[in-house]
Amino acid sequence: MEQNEIQVLFVIHHNISFVNGALKVFLEEYNIKTDVLEISKCISNHPKVMPPLVIAEAEMLLEFVQERGFLYDYCIEQGSHIILVDEAENIESLMEVTSPALVAEKFQRPVNAKDVAEKVEELLERIKNHGLRRQVLVVDDSPAFLRTITEWLEDDYNVSVCPSAFAAIKLISIKRPDLILLDYEMPVCSGAQFLEMLNSEEQKERPPVIFLTSKNDQQTVQELLQLKPQGYILKTQPRDSILVSIRNFFEKES
Repeated sequence: MEQNEIQVLFVIHHNISFVNGALKVFLEEYNIKTDVLEISKCISNHPKVMPPLVIAEAEMLLEFVQERGFLYDYCIEQGSHIILVDEAENIESLMEVTSPALVAEKFQRPVNAKDVAEKVEELLERIKNHGLRRQVLVVDDSPAFLRTITEWLEDDYNVSVCPSAFAAIKLISIKRPDLILLDYEMPVCSGAQFLEMLNSEEQKERPPVIFLTSKNDQQTVQELLQLKPQGYILKTQPRDSILVSIRNFFEKES
């Protein structure tokens, strides 16, 4: 089997567990190609091509701290995601030292191998179509707000932040965001000016923009809607309302 054909990699201690062994069989029946890598080899055997998904037991990753670090580096470097299968307490402990952006899914034992295999198939399809996690760029001059919104979004999205519109122009070509959350009231270069710059660039399409504003008076709303963004969000709304607005946008786009 060529490494670049592998879609799912099982990271194990020495022998694959019964649960993961059953899951591996189900994945192969779904025509999903798999392979196995011993955790001890993560340090000495740098995979040239990581598969999109890595399945591992949380307890093992907690035990092998150094090897876990190398595995995480490989995943970050090549855009792979981890699926955790273990007892709830082991998963909870591991997530305390693991970025949520790395974890595609968590399955608590006892698990149904068929259900997990169907979820893996769904995740692979999402990765094939547009990546597992949407890229969100937040442009705002408030460091406190950038920290807060990052904490709110990072469980569901890959989040990049930028404190000014000028710096964001360069970042867009690098990050290629699926959505820009843009502060409407910024000094030097306002959100309106930034959107006008995006609209004037000679490109087939710009990333969608949702304005962030702390004002909801009629004049402000009319002004920002005239610029034809994909919407606007009040920064004074509670966390859940902001997350629902962003989730609804992506569901509508899909």
